[in-house]
Amino acid sequence: MKTIFECCVPRDEVLYGNLSEDTFAARLKDVMDGSADPVYGDPQTFFENTYPTAGLRTLLIDSLGRLVGSASGKNAVIRLETAFGGGKTHNLIALYHAASGKTPRKYLTEILGQDLQIPSIGEVMIAGVVGSDLDPTVGIHHPESGLKTLTLWGELAYQLGGRAGYELVQESEDTKAAVGTGLFETLIGDRPTLIMLDEIARHLRSASAIPTKTGKSNLAEQTVAFLMSLLEFASSKEHCLVVITLAGEADAFSNETAYIRQSLTEALQVSARQERVLTPTAESEISAIVTHRLFKRVDRQAAQ
Repeated sequence: MKTIFECCVPRDEVLYGNLSEDTFAARLKDVMDGSADPVYGDPQTFFENTYPTAGLRTLLIDSLGRLVGSASGKNAVIRLETAFGGGKTHNLIALYHAASGKTPRKYLTEILGQDLQIPSIGEVMIAGVVGSDLDPTVGIHHPESGLKTLTLWGELAYQLGGRAGYELVQESEDTKAAVGTGLFETLIGDRPTLIMLDEIARHLRSASAIPTKTGKSNLAEQTVAFLMSLLEFASSKEHCLVVITLAGEADAFSNETAYIRQSLTEALQVSARQERVLTPTAESEISAIVTHRLFKRVDRQAAQ
């Protein structure tokens, strides 16, 4: 009988003690900014260390199909929903790498099991906002331009259109009044566009304390109104996709999560479109995910 040391080959960071708990703290913003650890920031390394769950496969197939493939008629909205720590952010990072065009084709083909149309670099416009980063008082600072954004629409406008895009919503940033679909027609038009919104319920908690300039509403209500306009726009275009993550109702920010969920339902009913709800990770897949992350190779026959 072989020993476990012959049957299992750990990854180098495990062998050399370099695998810290911080490595598992995936942050979408760091990946998009280019400041993430290579295990998340480098597409090849990321997919080599990622176990292809059923939820991840479905997300990538549906998303790439809508953005650049022949499945443009599919859902304009995908909701990833599970408890905190359930793989939502990891799936968004995978989608970012796939849509960016920087992932070698073989890695996507190995995961998806089929030869999908894959975007080229720059073909898809990509924006992503994390609710915990979007502070309505401090804002998100952009050193390259000297600007800071205070609202969800301000941050998306900046990511999609740079300084010129931000100038379109600068007055709305000041009044805290949501913009309508005209903004997206200007910034996006008919171009393939992916918009990822991670844990926006966190932002609503702090935004509820920020009144609009008229005092008749607050930033949380205006943010949800903005989301409804965004979904309306995405549903009217063939190659625009919004992916939003929500935690379960039993988790923190449950009231805000329920508020968003209800608003999404109402918005999609108005546009006569449906959303696709995915669970990134099933409980039965957790052991396989951990095994794949810790080991380069496991001799399954010897294990039996």
